[in-house]
Amino acid sequence: MNTVQVAASVARLELTAFHHVALTVRDLDASAAWYTDVLGLSEVFREQRDGRKAAIMRFPAGGYCVALVEHTGTGADRFDPTRPGLDHLAFTVGSRNDLVHWAARLAEAAVTHTGPTDIATGAIVNLKDPDGTALAFFWDRP
Repeated sequence: MNTVQVAASVARLELTAFHHVALTVRDLDASAAWYTDVLGLSEVFREQRDGRKAAIMRFPAGGYCVALVEHTGTGADRFDPTRPGLDHLAFTVGSRNDLVHWAARLAEAAVTHTGPTDIATGAIVNLKDPDGTALAFFWDRP
């Protein structure tokens, strides 16, 4: 294929959404419990193969998934948003008021967070999971 054919082929392709996000965790059982208890995700299934085990977590309304993956034989480094890779994962909420409720839920669960912070395009609550992975709840201003 020449450059023009490749460009034409790519122009016909369209990504419609993301299917899932996979996060590396140190302790799969502890992380799955946290994502269930604190964020309300439900565990769909687990798998184990080739030096890794994973729990697939789904949002209460269905749709997309978050996969939690524990690799065997790796170091215990914590998440670092300044290294190449994931900076943070933001979850959409329906309203600014939902951010207030999430902040209260996080405080109830003893999860450190920023509280709702207004920005130009909406508002955000920043937090970290048990492995230090940066997460956020985000509301888009209409």
